[in-house]
Amino acid sequence: MWVLRLLDMAVEELRIDGRLNRPVRPAFGQEAVAIGTVAALRPGDLMTTGIVHLQHAQQIGCALPLAPAIATLSGPGLGSDAGEEAPFVASIRGLCSLSDALQQSPLLAVGHAYGKQLVDDGRVTVCVMETRDAESADFAEAAHIATSWQLPVVFVVENARPDLDVSTCHGMPVLTVDGNDVVAVRDSVADAVRRACAGGGPVLLQAVTECPRGTAAVDPLVSARQQLIAAGISAAHLYEVERRARRLVAEAEAFAKAMLWDEEPAPFREPEAWPAAS
Repeated sequence: MWVLRLLDMAVEELRIDGRLNRPVRPAFGQEAVAIGTVAALRPGDLMTTGIVHLQHAQQIGCALPLAPAIATLSGPGLGSDAGEEAPFVASIRGLCSLSDALQQSPLLAVGHAYGKQLVDDGRVTVCVMETRDAESADFAEAAHIATSWQLPVVFVVENARPDLDVSTCHGMPVLTVDGNDVVAVRDSVADAVRRACAGGGPVLLQAVTECPRGTAAVDPLVSARQQLIAAGISAAHLYEVERRARRLVAEAEAFAKAMLWDEEPAPFREPEAWPAAS
């Protein structure tokens, strides 16, 4: 979650500087949904999403280099508007690419799930959407097909608008989880995946979260830190985790700039002490 938060901060700095080649919405506060969902995937499971920070979470979960993700968003002629295909479908072993218009459609997830049902390999497709996507005509059609054929697909709705509630969904079971709790998200998605794998059909999981705006909001990184300290993890160990995350993202930024300008990356010098952001 720290890597994803810092990567999002780096992308936001690019946006402020006017260096992004396509609109990217900041996702501060949604790290638990992204990382919890990716952590629930099993080898061979697929995830489809058009949400940029979910794409980044997939790359983090697969331990793939982060510099290309930054370069793709900031390089001239590399974004989706220029016709370049953006990576978004991930399995535990890698990524593949499709167009922006297709990656945002839940019908793609239904297609993947149908293929898995035909080969009967016990794998599941997970489709992560925003609330507005769950209200679209594409999703209504995808949900109808998924329930009619009892496909092995799980729809996860990243709901950052607590005033909205996806309570009914075309005959599909709807579950709700605290989107600020990464362990709860992981366990809920894993349960839904097991259910779909066992022939229980599609499930929609609503992860309700809230972007941290002020002291009253819940920050998933703060919550996770409190849980880990309560479980006996030392503050020094958590500081080391954060330090490594900062170094990883800083190095990725340096390599992304080198990729864009076709030059050798500048040597990275780590400060003696990172300021503790948590």
